[in-house]
Amino acid sequence: MNARRWLLPPIGTMIWLAVLLTLCLSYWRLVLINADGDPSLHWRLGRWMIEHRSVIHADVFSHTRPDKPIITMEWLTEVAFAAAGDALGWNGIVLMAAVMIATGLWVLYRQLLSEGNDILLSSALTLLAAMTSWIHWLARPHVVSFVILTFWAWQLRAFDQGRLSSRRLFVLLVPLTALWVNLHAGFLTGLMLIGVYFVGAGTESLTRDTTQCTTARRRTATYALLGVSCLMASLINPNGWKLHAYILDFLRQPKLVGMVNEFRSPNFHSSSTHGFLLMLLVLVFTLIVARARLSRTEILLIGWAASLALRWGRNVPVFAIVVTPILARHLTLWLAEVRNSSLLGRYRRICDNVNEINARADGRWLVACVLVMLMLVMAKPRLVGGQPILATELLTNRFPVAAVQFLQQDPAVVHGEMFNDYGWGGYLALALPSHKVFVDGRNDFYGPELIQDFDTVNRAHTGWEDVLRKHKVDWTILPRAHPLNELLALHKEWSLSYTDEVAAIYSRRAQ
Repeated sequence: MNARRWLLPPIGTMIWLAVLLTLCLSYWRLVLINADGDPSLHWRLGRWMIEHRSVIHADVFSHTRPDKPIITMEWLTEVAFAAAGDALGWNGIVLMAAVMIATGLWVLYRQLLSEGNDILLSSALTLLAAMTSWIHWLARPHVVSFVILTFWAWQLRAFDQGRLSSRRLFVLLVPLTALWVNLHAGFLTGLMLIGVYFVGAGTESLTRDTTQCTTARRRTATYALLGVSCLMASLINPNGWKLHAYILDFLRQPKLVGMVNEFRSPNFHSSSTHGFLLMLLVLVFTLIVARARLSRTEILLIGWAASLALRWGRNVPVFAIVVTPILARHLTLWLAEVRNSSLLGRYRRICDNVNEINARADGRWLVACVLVMLMLVMAKPRLVGGQPILATELLTNRFPVAAVQFLQQDPAVVHGEMFNDYGWGGYLALALPSHKVFVDGRNDFYGPELIQDFDTVNRAHTGWEDVLRKHKVDWTILPRAHPLNELLALHKEWSLSYTDEVAAIYSRRAQ
């Protein structure tokens, strides 16, 4: 029994470890970095800041917006990603993203247990939240917001239920805001969540029960003061209030927002949304079969989170974080009310047994050994030399890796400025630092006018030649089947400099 105690980790630790190992050792590690060029872009931005020991304030990576002021929304996370990447290559960036994702799920699991839900239900709903959230599991700064938002929502819910003092709430969330605003723009979601609780408490204060009305009014005042305090704390960033204005201005421009896949509605025909669909079905079951008696605040939370998730797919993890504790509470109440069920009796006995085993489980040495082995696998050969045990690189059929190697070996092939594929911009900024890109994943930075110029060329619309001359473009690097390549092949001013199965490079002929 003592040996089992040291070898068997608690369920929460097993969930954390399973998610971490799955993301680091399976094909998921390639998904994390190959979905788009943004991981490369964040690495490049972070590396620049490390090299210059300064937050970047003006663009140095594009020739279309040289020296234009930059509003940095996630500079601290980019520095951390770059440090991990410079130390361990892509394995380091994968490891950092995996730790954030796994830790966010562990925090959610701990919240469910702390609220009195049984261990099996808490474990099952945590796994359901993982299935729902993996639509947005990518090695980008937003994974930090997963952890912070989960903790943030936990503390707000604990205060709303009377399990956390207002003083403790302020001590936790106000300083956390100052950190969050420098890590990722998701801090606005946290401020919105405070607003939802404020409205919920305000509606509950309208009740005729004097005691309940007084308590709700106190909570309403607390949320108002907390919102103002956190908003003021969010000004502690390199750009001050301009960051908030910048984000809101971007969200008001549908052309820019529409270019980003994650700002589109979830596609329920895609397998990546099956977890979200399943969570919606569990929600329907909870409302209809379990007959959940939701509070006004819970109704607002579900409606707010669902509207965000159904409008923009990037908010599906927010839905999982906010709604999972609500589901857990009402399913727990429903199970407690069910009587005379042999199946339920067996379920409760299993829960009791699992609780007893979990209470004695430790497993810290096993976990430590697994983590040491994981680090050795992911860090080799940088730490000890030799061939890598686990190679993690960008897919050569997804990015123009061979074309970049060709340009590195024979840089004289091209001259002047480039026009590049939108999804390749981040990768080219990282892999070809000697050349400045036309555009990359920062469409918020480039603005509607430049994006319109890009779109004109990218779609080979009338005037594409004028746009290329306007921006002094003398060579292009685009997917081989890109329609512009067909026009360039027929154009007397352009010639093919390189081609492979992924990319083609065309250069303007010398005049």
